[in-house]
Amino acid sequence: MAKLLIVDDDDETRLWMASALADVGHEVHTSPGSRDALRMLSTWKPDLALLDVLMPEMDGFALNRVLRSQGIPTVFVTVVKREAEAILHGVSGYVEKPVTAGELRAVVARVLGGATGGAILLVEDDPFLRHVYRSVLEPRFQVLEAENGREALSLLASHAVALVITDIHMPVMNGVELVRAIRSDARIRDVPVVVQSCDTSSVRSPIWSGLHVSSVMPKEHFIGWLIGQIEEQLSVVTARPA
Repeated sequence: MAKLLIVDDDDETRLWMASALADVGHEVHTSPGSRDALRMLSTWKPDLALLDVLMPEMDGFALNRVLRSQGIPTVFVTVVKREAEAILHGVSGYVEKPVTAGELRAVVARVLGGATGGAILLVEDDPFLRHVYRSVLEPRFQVLEAENGREALSLLASHAVALVITDIHMPVMNGVELVRAIRSDARIRDVPVVVQSCDTSSVRSPIWSGLHVSSVMPKEHFIGWLIGQIEEQLSVVTARPA
C-alpha cells in the first residue's frame, strides 16, 4: 500500500481521513498545516498528499506548488469550489467536503493507479480565440476544440474531459444550453465548467449559480486569469531541480 500525507488544520477531519485510509492498509502521516508538512518532507516522502485548501500561513495551492516541485502528486479535499483552478494547477484529484470514506479511498486509488484526469475542452465559435486559448494551454494539457455546444457534447461523449471552458453566445447550441445538458447527464454532470463571454450582462446573470459553474467572467479578464494559472504551474516545473 501507499505512503499518504494528509494536511488539514481541522483536527477531527484530519483524524477521520487518516483512519479511513489506514483501514485499507495505507501508511498515513498527518499534519495540521503546510509549514509543518514541509518540515516532515526532510525525512519522509509520501506517494500522495491530500490537502485542504483553506489553511493559515500557507494555503493548499501554495503547498501544492512546493509538493509538485518535488514530484509528489496531490489531491484537494476541501469545501472550496475551485476545481477548475485546481486542474490548471496540476492537482491530480479533487473531492468536495463532506466526503465519504468510499469517495476518499476511490480518489486515492485512481491517482495512485495513474489514471489521468482527461483533456480540456474549449467551446468557442471564434477560431482566433480558440487558437489563443490553445496556445496558452499547450503543451501542458491535451486540448479539444468545439465551435458550439452540440459539437462539445459529441466530444464529451467520446473523450475523457477534465474541464470545459465555454463561451455563451454560439450558433446551434449556446453556452447556457450546453451547461444545462452537461448537468442533466449523469455521465458528465460533475465535469467542472468555466464560462467566459464578451457579454457582461450574461456573465452577471444569476443563472450560473444554479448551474454550478466553477467560474464565470468577461473574456477580457479570462485570458489574464488563464495565463496566471498556467504561469503558476510552470513555476513549479522551472523550480524543480535537475
